[in-house]
Amino acid sequence: MGSVIGALGATFVSLVFIASFMGALHAPGPRAVPIAVVGTQAQASAIGDSLGKVRSGGYDVSSYPTAQAARDAILDRKVDAALLPAPPGAVLAVATAAGSAVTNATVADVSTVAQASGTQLALQNIRPLPANDPQGISQVFFVIALLAPSLVFANMLVTRFGRAMHPVGQLLSILAYSVIVAAVAVAVTDPGIGALTGAPWGLFGIGTLLAFAAAVTAAAAARWARGLGYLVVFLLFIPVGVASSGTTLGPHMITQWYADVGKALPAGAALPAVQNTVYFSGNDTATPLLILSAWAVAGAMALALTAYFRPPALGAGRHEPAHPTADPGATAPQAQA
Repeated sequence: MGSVIGALGATFVSLVFIASFMGALHAPGPRAVPIAVVGTQAQASAIGDSLGKVRSGGYDVSSYPTAQAARDAILDRKVDAALLPAPPGAVLAVATAAGSAVTNATVADVSTVAQASGTQLALQNIRPLPANDPQGISQVFFVIALLAPSLVFANMLVTRFGRAMHPVGQLLSILAYSVIVAAVAVAVTDPGIGALTGAPWGLFGIGTLLAFAAAVTAAAAARWARGLGYLVVFLLFIPVGVASSGTTLGPHMITQWYADVGKALPAGAALPAVQNTVYFSGNDTATPLLILSAWAVAGAMALALTAYFRPPALGAGRHEPAHPTADPGATAPQAQA
């Protein structure tokens, strides 16, 4: 019976992975990709209507007064591309560092509109990905390499080598682990491999916050709800969180409501934080960092509260004597006549 239950549990976990990743990534395409157009609002609306005929709901077009303002909007992470006037044609400014998949799809659809209107279109990549990481995979694996081991560490801490520790001690252990694992990850990623370069301290801060938020949330869930609590956090953070982040595709290339869910989870918050820190000078990282901080604070509070509302050691039973000690002053009950 135990083996059957285990097989059913493993099958359920597998189904969550399959449904989440296949559901999110099986039919990628632009969804509400923000694009800037230099011109009036009427001109932006007209281009938006033309793009809507190519791909319904694929783009959210807004007007900007100058080409410089539109380019700045890309670097500030307000838009992913900008259509600039360049008589007799136009220039499409993009940033593959924002995501090669969304950039390629945008270029293809804008080119279709330009060809239909007889407009000559040139491309300008103002923030490319490095040659050694042309698909932007490094940032995805940096996040996963911190997220997954942190969940494992949390479970081992509260069920194995740290099960007898006070919750405050477990909290301090998680903090120390987070600093160490983030430092190692940055050392390997930046000077070691040269995959994500130029912002080591920013990466270290994001990595520490991500590792701590994941580990402390998983530890608190395991202390409050044991294996079931840990399983829920694991499934929420890994198959759901990673898939709904869009991974290398980006959030604008998957179903929009699922991408919105992902932005509220650690993986979906950490990915844009890493991306914008490394490639866009730290612009538009406030919201992702606040989300990670919220998970970290909530998890820390939940773990600390187990000191007052849960047994101090997970799975430890009460240590009561096997046989009650007889009271030497007690008298034996008198037999009734």
